[in-house]
This record gives sequence, C-alpha cells and structure tokens, in this order.
Amino acid sequence: MNKSEFLEQLESGLKDLPNSEIKKSLNYYSEMIDDRIEDGESESDAVASLGSVDEIAVSVKSQTQLPTQTKQKSGYKIFIIILLVLGSPIWLSILLALFSIILAVYVTAASIIIALFSVVASFLLGGTAAVFGSPIIMYSNIQTGIFCIGAGLILFGFGVFLAYGTVKLSSLIIKFTAFCGRKLKSLIIKKKSA
Repeated sequence: MNKSEFLEQLESGLKDLPNSEIKKSLNYYSEMIDDRIEDGESESDAVASLGSVDEIAVSVKSQTQLPTQTKQKSGYKIFIIILLVLGSPIWLSILLALFSIILAVYVTAASIIIALFSVVASFLLGGTAAVFGSPIIMYSNIQTGIFCIGAGLILFGFGVFLAYGTVKLSSLIIKFTAFCGRKLKSLIIKKKSA
C-alpha cells in the first residue's frame, strides 16, 4: 500500500470525527511516513511499519475527546435557558406591550368601522323618519311639513352617498390591518427560522 492509499483509508476510517481532528491526524501520519522515507525506507515499507489502518483509526478515535464537545453544547443550552428565565421580566413585558399595541390597532380599526356604519344608519333612519313623519307635521303647519320632507330626502340621499364611501373605506381598513398582520407574522416567522 502506498502513502496516498493509506491516507485515503485513514480518512474514511475517521469520518465520524470533526474535520479539524481528521486533518490533524492525516498530517501527523503523512509526516511520519515522509520521515521514514527520508531515513531510507521504501514508501510501502514505511506505510506497513505504521500498522493496520483500522487499528490506527480506533486509536485516534479513542484519544479524541468528544464528550467535552457535547458538554459545551449542553452548557450553552443551559446558559441560554438561564438568560431566558432571568430576562423574562424584560422580554415578557415587551411581548405583552407588543400584543397590547396590536390588539389596540385591531380594536381601533373595528371601532372606526362600527362608528362609520352607525353614522350612515343614523342618516338613513333620520331621513326615512323625516319623510314618513312629515304628513303628520303637515296637519299643523304645511311649511314645516314640506321642510321636513326636503330635509328627510337630503338626509337619506346623504346617507346613501356615505354608505358607499363607508363600505369602500371599511374594506380598505380591513385590507390594511390584514396586510399589517401578515407583515408582522412574516417578521416573527423569519426571526424564528433564523
């Protein structure tokens, strides 16, 4: 077996280790082979004198300290958990404030829509009541009755005009709040995935 074949087999035998450990071991055994060749051995004799590739791989794996890497990762997780618990008064307050702001925006949007429809309903109902109530007023004073009919028609017409605008404006408010909700959701999802 020549040097390159030996190093390839050793690399495949150490594939479970981190890349830095594999490179370190390959460099070490490559230099060892080169030193023996410089001392006068042939390449195949230098490789054969190192021993079996499987035995070397087992030896290198046993000398590599993998449990400390796992401890570092678990220590990191414990540190994060401690930070989350200790920081909970801050981040919990911020989340609660953010939730309150979002809820306030939705309640305000709903209140605006309800108020607009209430104004439209008052114009339509007031105009209808003035038109249908004017004959009763005409018995006592005809000019006041005619004025009530005109005012009722104006109120009803203005109510119909406002109804169209209110439906369009309500649709825009609903679309805008849905757009803001989607943007907020996408920001949260991107942060979680990152």
